[in-house]
This record gives sequence, structure tokens and C-alpha cells, in this order.
Amino acid sequence: MNPSGSAERSHMKRVVAVVVGLLAFVPVSQAAAAPDVISAPSVALQGAGRIGNATSTEPAPTPPSVAVSAQMQRVLDLVNVERTSRGLVPLRFSAELNEASLVHTQAQAAAGSIYHTHPSTGEGPGDRISRTGYRFSTWGENVAAGYQTPEAVMQGWMTSEGHCKNILNPAFTELGVGYVTGGVRYNHFWTQSFARPAGVDRPAGTYNPAWC
Repeated sequence: MNPSGSAERSHMKRVVAVVVGLLAFVPVSQAAAAPDVISAPSVALQGAGRIGNATSTEPAPTPPSVAVSAQMQRVLDLVNVERTSRGLVPLRFSAELNEASLVHTQAQAAAGSIYHTHPSTGEGPGDRISRTGYRFSTWGENVAAGYQTPEAVMQGWMTSEGHCKNILNPAFTELGVGYVTGGVRYNHFWTQSFARPAGVDRPAGTYNPAWC
């Protein structure tokens, strides 16, 4: 028996990544920084990528009813605790954003890695959201793997500047959550898809850099 090999296999890695699409919040950029440890045992942070995206300004249709799991609801609740404690409007679920999040989470679990842009098709978060029929004025995405609970993944995201900025972005009004267990490596995969529908006014509230 190889004790070091057993220890290595039991040493689960967790990884997180973030991307945000904004109209006028940050300059267009794409970062690919070296991994950075953010919590035990070994959490590698992938750099944030930010792009501007917008579609038609026509009003969005009335959202359909949303079916959610306990894990999804808990993530939304934790997001809204962070937002409302800082005077920001709470987010609500969107069926389309949940769909986009789940599809992306399933793909990442199958690949055993996390990413925002599909390595083969080049599809990004805005493409995935649009494919559900959702018309957005702005969007953002957080992804993660290895975190076993909503509380753990939210702690990971909130202690990472780019992910925290998405969660506390005053421009967002809706959220989608994807959660998948199993797959290749990591065993737990998460996606947050943030957006505001086209034609919906930007909520009141100003981001404070001290928050993240």
C-alpha cells in the first residue's frame, strides 16, 4: 500500500472561476493569472474574464415558474444575505438562467474541469444564456468545483475578489444556479449565472470596492 498515494487521492482540490459581462462597469479584459490558494486544502483560483455584452432592449416576457432544489435555494438565500446586508436589491430565480447554469454545470462535470468558454465550440456565458431565450442587458457567471455544500462554495466565492464582485453587482436582478454531483474529478460542480433582463431598469445601489 502506498500511504502517500492514498493521501494524495483523498486530498480533494477545489477550483473556482468567474466571468462577468457588464455594460459599463469594468474595461474589457481577459485575465489568466497563475492559480492562487484561497482556502484549505488547496483551492486554485482561475483569473476573472470580463466582457461587455448586451442584446435587444425590448422588455423581457413574464418569467415562468421556477422549480429549484434545496441546494439551489440555499445558494440564492446566501447570495441575498450578502446583498441585502449592503443595501442591494435581492436577486430572484430565473428559469432560463437556471437552465443555462445546469447545462453548463453538467458539461463541466463530464469534462472534469471548469471553464467559461467551451474549449471546442467557443461558446461563452452570454451564448448559453441567450440559447435559453433569455434577453439580457448584462450578465455574469461564477463557476466552482470541489465544494460540497452551498455554504462552502459561497465562502470560496466571497473570499475571491472577482467572484465577490459578481455576487454584489448592483446591476443584477436575477440568478440561476446549477449543481451537479459525480462526473470526472472533484465530484461537486457549481455554476451561478447572473443577469438583468433587457428593458428592466438598473436597480438603485452602488458597488463599494471595500466589499471585496
